[in-house]
Order: sequence, then C-alpha cells, then structure tokens
Amino acid sequence: MVLADAPAGVSAQPARAPVVVLGGGVSGLVAADMLADAGERVILLEPYDRLGGNQRSANIGPYTFDIGSFVFFSGSPFFRRFPGAEAVCQPARIVVDRITPQRRISRYPFSVPEDLLRRGPAEVARTALSLAWGRIADRAPRSAGSFARYYLGRRLFVESGLEAYIERLCGIPADQVEHQFAVKRMNWIARALSLDTAAGLVRPKRDAAPAPTVLVRPRQGFTHLYDQVAAQLRAKGVSIRLGASLTKIERVAGGFEVSIKGGVVKAARVISSLPLTLTAQACGLTPPPIIQSLPLLSLYVAYEGDLGFPSEVLYNFSPTGSWKRLTVHSRVYGKVDGREYLSVEAPLARGPSAPADEFAAFLAFMREHGLMTGKATLVGHDRTDFAYPTYAHGSMAASEALIDAVEATGVEMLGRQGRFDYIPTSSRATELVAERLGRTGREGAAVR
Repeated sequence: MVLADAPAGVSAQPARAPVVVLGGGVSGLVAADMLADAGERVILLEPYDRLGGNQRSANIGPYTFDIGSFVFFSGSPFFRRFPGAEAVCQPARIVVDRITPQRRISRYPFSVPEDLLRRGPAEVARTALSLAWGRIADRAPRSAGSFARYYLGRRLFVESGLEAYIERLCGIPADQVEHQFAVKRMNWIARALSLDTAAGLVRPKRDAAPAPTVLVRPRQGFTHLYDQVAAQLRAKGVSIRLGASLTKIERVAGGFEVSIKGGVVKAARVISSLPLTLTAQACGLTPPPIIQSLPLLSLYVAYEGDLGFPSEVLYNFSPTGSWKRLTVHSRVYGKVDGREYLSVEAPLARGPSAPADEFAAFLAFMREHGLMTGKATLVGHDRTDFAYPTYAHGSMAASEALIDAVEATGVEMLGRQGRFDYIPTSSRATELVAERLGRTGREGAAVR
C-alpha cells in the first residue's frame, strides 16, 4: 500500500512529493514549521501516539506526572515560533537543589558558600592547592573528569558531588566520558570561574534586560501544550501522522520511499530527528556498538507528610543511590486530596530493573537522609528508551561517522536524538534546527 500524498485529481503535472520529517519532538516540530513557512508540503511522521518526543506527561487518576523537564522561559525561540504553546503555559517559581555527599540540601549545580566557604579556612586552602594542581595536571582536557578537575580541582569535583552525578547520568566514570560532553553539559563551570565573571563582581553594573519569566507546562500536561503546536502546523498545511513507526527508508527515482507501520510514504526529501541508530538501521546501515543511549525509568509517587526539603526539583549528587532527579509537581500545581505527588528519574545504567525495587531503593535512600519519612506510594511508572546518549571515549567520532553515512544516502539528521548530541533546552534545539536548515539547499544537500 502506498499512502496518498495529495488529493486525487486531473493534473497535467503531478504535485511535487512532500518533505517528510521523522519525529515529533521539539526539533522535528520546528523543522516542519520552518519548511511549511518556506512553501514546502510537509508530512510529519511520529512513532508515538502523541507529539513531544521524550517530553511527555502521564495522567494517572487525579495526578499528572512528567518525563523530561517541564520548565520553559517566556519569549524563548521555541515559543516565538509557537506562541500558542506559550499561551497555555503558566508562570511558576522553581527552586532547584541537590543532595550533597555530605547529606546536605544545597543549591544546584554548585554553591561556593555551601561547597567551600562554610567548610572553613583549612578546606579552602586544601581546595586551592587541589585547583592549582588541576590547572597543571589537567591543562589538556581528555575527558569530562579532566575538564572538571581543571576548573574545580579534584577535591571540589569530588566533594561537591559532581563526579558522582556525571557517572550516574552517563553510566560510566567521568574519566571515561568524552571531553566534548563536558564542554556542552558543564560549561557553567567555565563561566562561573572565568576571569570575566570574577571581574563582573567588582565592575559597576549596568542596567540589564529583565529576566524572562519562568513558565511550566499547563496543568493538563504536555499533551495540551503540543496540541497548540499541532494546530499551528495543520493550519499551515502540515500533515501529522501519529503511531507511524519507521521500518525502512529507500532511495528511489525522484526521492525516497519511507516505509512505516501501515504503508509507504513517497518523499522528495527526508529529515530525521529520530534516534541516530534507528534512522541508520532504516537506511540499511549497521550502527557501531559504542553508540549507546541509556534508558530511563520514571517512578510516579504519591506522598503524605512533610517531604523534608523545600525545593521543586532535587538532584542526587550523593555517591549512593541510582535515582538522579525528582520533580515535585504538587509544589507547582497544588496538592491532590492533601497529598504531594512527584516524578523520580532513575537511569538504567546497570540494565533493566523492576520499578518496585527501584522505588524501594529510592525510599530507603531518602529516609536514610532524613527525607520523606511519611507514607509514599508508587502509583505508576514509565520506561523511556534513548533517554540519554552516553558519551564513552570514541562514541562522538563514531556518531559523526554514522551521521555522514546516513546523510550520504540523502537523509538529513537533526536534533539531540538525530545527531547524538547533548542539547539541554528546547530553545537551543530550536536555534540548532534553524542554523542547520538555513545551511541546507532545497534539494536537501547539506552544506557541511
């Protein structure tokens, strides 16, 4: 079966085949909108039954939980492109903290008073010596570990909990993680400790632009936000097909045939924001084993009692425990029947794990730290594949080679998943799509 791409009719010349965009996450949605604005006929194919990619909500009884960050900023590039989505978001105050190796609640990702000054002159001196040695021993960054030691020194790197957090996030020790990942993920270290920042502390301050308002997804969940995006795309003529699992991409005369669940779509151009390995396999390529992404287990918890910490978001920088972040939705949207409710994220670095076991381990960790001593109930869970690209040494070079091989077939790759890239925000994802499509010709020949 070949899916019709245009209404039947009598025409001397057939309509030009559409551009197919694979993936309905932020990058795919932005690409579809830009292409529609450029006059292209666009078909967006999304394997899930809803838009948003890995940014999604789960409605369980009276609770709405999230996978992925639910925080945005007013006037961001994504919202400038999709103003209807911004209109349904709500302002919020979000405090982000972390549990340190010393079992304290401290500001995320780093606090000079908490992590250094309050620990006394002797600790400051030891940290200064460690930093001085780091500037000598790690002046040629080779890994995320050496990058952090150069800017923080080994002592502060370990004592702040950053070393433990990197291993939990990536599933491998920091010294096995590519240096390029640190440049993207931990550039706040370089900014915080740069000479320009230090000079700014004593330099007279000029009038600064007002900070953007912090926004969160609507109370109904991410589906309501992405419904606004879908409405805008459809108004521009974009065809959106959900549940369209990709199986094969073939180059044929005049373009491509994209095989999906339910049929085949003919395309003049194919742009993929799906995971790089999935797209490569659809093109008949074999991804090297070093290109890996960690799956993520999300636990959905209802809670009665005092949580024991004040923040809306809490990260685990302790050397123990497999969970990495929790989000207290009830502190943003209000309690349900007097109960708090929160999402807890645990990267499955050690392989599959039973949700009940992860929940028991999480609860034991919290109570050991004097937190969440009331009644906690696991009300649901989700598993997200391709949640976090792992950046073991050699993986970035391998991913770049695989991207080249995929794009040699004519398929273009975009986004965090498509380019095996760490992209921290929807704003940055939007900017990167605009840059890449701006360097791409009408026939899809990317300028590299």
